[in-house]
Amino acid sequence: MQEQIKQRLENIISTMTQLPSIPDVVSRIINMVNDPNVDFKAVAEEIAKDQSLTTNILKLCNSAYFSKGKEIVSVDRAIVTLGLKEIKDIVVLVTCRNVLDKPILGYDLAAGEMWTHNLTVAILAKKMAMDIKRKDLADIVFTGGIIHDVGKTVLALYVANTFKDIMKVTQEKAVTFIDAEKDVMGFNHQDIGLKILEKWKFPDSLKAVVAYHHNPENSPKEFYKAVSIVHVANIITLMAGVGIGGDGLYHALNPDAVKETGISDADLEKYYSIVPEIVKQAKQI
Repeated sequence: MQEQIKQRLENIISTMTQLPSIPDVVSRIINMVNDPNVDFKAVAEEIAKDQSLTTNILKLCNSAYFSKGKEIVSVDRAIVTLGLKEIKDIVVLVTCRNVLDKPILGYDLAAGEMWTHNLTVAILAKKMAMDIKRKDLADIVFTGGIIHDVGKTVLALYVANTFKDIMKVTQEKAVTFIDAEKDVMGFNHQDIGLKILEKWKFPDSLKAVVAYHHNPENSPKEFYKAVSIVHVANIITLMAGVGIGGDGLYHALNPDAVKETGISDADLEKYYSIVPEIVKQAKQI
């Protein structure tokens, strides 16, 4: 393990000053939507405090992916038409793009590649949740899909400096890239992602998705199914070559997670075959 890199990462985590930030309104809206007694007008008022956010939300509400056919001209109408959870997803999309839509050089991802990958995982994970009749998980796995690799934004520089060492560990110890990251640097992108979500004050369900999407077997039991869905969607997307990067070939599909989702081998093949169409949807967003 490279002690200097480990110490730098420990300093980043302990101070949180170098971790990416998003507007505080995002965590407030997410936690408001998670409250079953929330008043939609209170959510609309919270969004309306940020004019730029409001403008961008209305643009996405009228995009091909989210549109219900009628033009939406106000946040109140957007909530009534799309629902609170859909609006929450759009808020995350709007505010996280600046963090995620950039080159991730250590992982050999050009600008836009990780963003397209994350959106593809999000859309596919949401479809899986709906297909297995777990509508209650649809917004969690969608949001989780968008942000599941957020830790890479911080770890990229350190991976760039240690990539050869990480690859050597994957080959010599026959382990996945995520395990080799931790072996070499003391942290992997899941660990860093969890710290970012703690800074953002996101709920535990999303923390679990980010912290365990490569190791769903370690997830808290109450979030295991959601984490498993994102895990499967992520691996299928990587297998299809979307956002594969330097690490993409060194992650494995967890059979227990597949079993947890209830998805069959035929389903896996079906989802794999529709990834190109989902990528088109992602680019529309």
